[in-house]
Amino acid sequence: MSNNKKESKAVIGLQQSWASNISDYILLRREQTYLAYNATEAKANIDSKQVAKTEESNLFTALFVMLATHLEEGHTVLTIESSEHEEALQGQINDEAVTLYAWQQQLLEMLAMPIFALIDSKLNTQSEDDSITERSLFVLLDTLFDKRDQLWMQLALSNHEKEVLTKRFDMIAMLYQLLKNKDLSFFIRLVNEHDLFAEVNSSINNKDKVNSLSKNKPIIYKIQENQTNNETELALTFWLHRSWQAEFNLAQHINTILHQQITPLNISIPKNLNDQQIAAINVANNNAFSIITGGPGTGKTYTVAQLVIALQQATESGEYGAENIRFSTDSASLALAAPTGKAAQRMQESLQAALDTADIDLQLQEAKTIHRLLGIGRTGRPRYDTNNPLGEDIIIVDEASMLGVELANYLVSAVKPGARLILLGDANQLAAVDAGAVLADLCRIPLLQPIHAELTESRRFSAESGIGKLAYQINQAEIDTQAIWQLLRQDEALSFHYVNTLQTNEFKDNKTRNSLSNKEIVSKISLKYIKYINKIKKLLRDPIEKSMPESVKNTITSLMETFNEFRILSAGHNGEWGDHYINNYLTQWHLAELKLPLGQNTWFHGRPVMVLQNNYELGLFNGDIGFCLQTSDDRSRLEVFFENKTQGIAVNLLNEEVIATAYAMTIHKSQGSEFDHVAITFDNSHARLLSKELIYTAVTRAKKQVTIYSTKSAFEKAVQTPTERHTGLALQFSKH
Repeated sequence: MSNNKKESKAVIGLQQSWASNISDYILLRREQTYLAYNATEAKANIDSKQVAKTEESNLFTALFVMLATHLEEGHTVLTIESSEHEEALQGQINDEAVTLYAWQQQLLEMLAMPIFALIDSKLNTQSEDDSITERSLFVLLDTLFDKRDQLWMQLALSNHEKEVLTKRFDMIAMLYQLLKNKDLSFFIRLVNEHDLFAEVNSSINNKDKVNSLSKNKPIIYKIQENQTNNETELALTFWLHRSWQAEFNLAQHINTILHQQITPLNISIPKNLNDQQIAAINVANNNAFSIITGGPGTGKTYTVAQLVIALQQATESGEYGAENIRFSTDSASLALAAPTGKAAQRMQESLQAALDTADIDLQLQEAKTIHRLLGIGRTGRPRYDTNNPLGEDIIIVDEASMLGVELANYLVSAVKPGARLILLGDANQLAAVDAGAVLADLCRIPLLQPIHAELTESRRFSAESGIGKLAYQINQAEIDTQAIWQLLRQDEALSFHYVNTLQTNEFKDNKTRNSLSNKEIVSKISLKYIKYINKIKKLLRDPIEKSMPESVKNTITSLMETFNEFRILSAGHNGEWGDHYINNYLTQWHLAELKLPLGQNTWFHGRPVMVLQNNYELGLFNGDIGFCLQTSDDRSRLEVFFENKTQGIAVNLLNEEVIATAYAMTIHKSQGSEFDHVAITFDNSHARLLSKELIYTAVTRAKKQVTIYSTKSAFEKAVQTPTERHTGLALQFSKH
């Protein structure tokens, strides 16, 4: 790892100053309140209590900062565990014999690693093969405590960085002094006595009691005792109050929906459905809340379509008129939603295709983003909630793996009594960008097993499909890398190309041997877009006619079909194999192919773009793809045309900060999309981002062919690294 990369990672790790500042503010307000209400007592005892107050404050700040760091990494909780017969580690710090347990090391490392990384980057004390985490914590702490002043002088830091660094060091030193030679019971006692921590051991059935316990407490915790192999394990789980409230409310609302009585629809099961799909239909038909999961092509949408068909038939027959239940697909009775605009659009298309196949003459309501469905605007608060629920009787949400805990809570709380909520998704895909892993959590909770139906039989990928086999191998709990390499070598739908070959000595077989430079590889990849470029050239000679809406729509649809034949998916933004570099390269290639000026103007004829944020005024949503085109009205005027829209949008109305060139996109942004051929790009510089879920998501975006451009080590690391999200949602459903 280069010094620059180590330094930036270290500085990022220390920039949790916002969390530190908030904790300082909370502590200040607490002190002011205490002095205001207990002025006489406070003045008399202030000296004797000062040490305890400082210790208390530092403990709160340390945990608040750790939880904030965890939250930014997608975790909602921090859990520490200790067993009855846990072995302690012995070491020396400043010539003092010290005992630290694993849970103590965990806490100290979380706080100290950014400092160690920064020191390594500034002083070049770490070799390429010497990982910080592999060195003894005792050695690292001893170095830090013993040479603090010397290190501070050597580090070239700004005043702000020095302030943040000093604050973090004091926090580590305090926590170390507090925890050394102590057990978890001592730590629990400290937390119990702290008035900014609230213990919640009540379940979701005691809402009022739990809420009163947690009121005005910034940190929530729960203590658990688990018996395993005749040994008692003690676990202590912490939440920031907002994360706990979201998970608690989500569990509460789900529990409420589970007990709602609904009237099953009279469904005529098609003969072409398999047993798993029939079971899924029954689950969704007989429960107010249901979860249907499965990989690509397993028929999730087609299965749910049978419910929509039954809904339409019930409406026509007036079957439910007596119960006063409003079932009408041409009113607001059916809601289709997904986390992104692209996913919502694809869901609607798939569902409409299923209805057309069944010869059902029904035009569906427009599928919406969940934000739009709930009326979440600039304030971030939903218009629809428990007190003002949605009017729909059936709410179907696709790509539920992308749901973070806060958005899921908003969604579930807005479901009216007696309505159905159906979540569709692939639990093996990437977890949400926001904190939490809602779909994966819900699928693992025992209470919810009866309302969870899993589909495993894929119709898109046959038993002989290379893409299906690769996806299956990546999903295995125990990864067989040799089987994966063999599959990549032998299957015609799959291929692997080595990158950075001049910098690595990795083994290459005949099929994957590649002596081209990275730039030459990208040049070859760009040729996959030549069919799209040829269509763009034609539109340069024969521009789009704005005055003919139907013609505009057909042209954009045709252009989209061609563009979706191939897509580059990268693990991250940065580096030679990130989407930023690849898009910059392909932009220059595009301009050269069309003989357009290679100027600084970011807008040009044929530029494919992706919307990065919802824009309700323009009717654009995160993930929407459009094409920048000249028009016959004014060839100097460029407009962006999006699928299913007959009007273009002038480029000056589109903020460049929320628009990106879309030849390459991140794998995260590709969720909810499908392409014929996918090229997946990443290397060792993306190590922090890699996971098996990331590669699985990328592979399953392809319908016909997958080509991977990577290093051997990065690819093997990716498929062997499951995403670990620490969440507390399952704890909200526990019975004690």
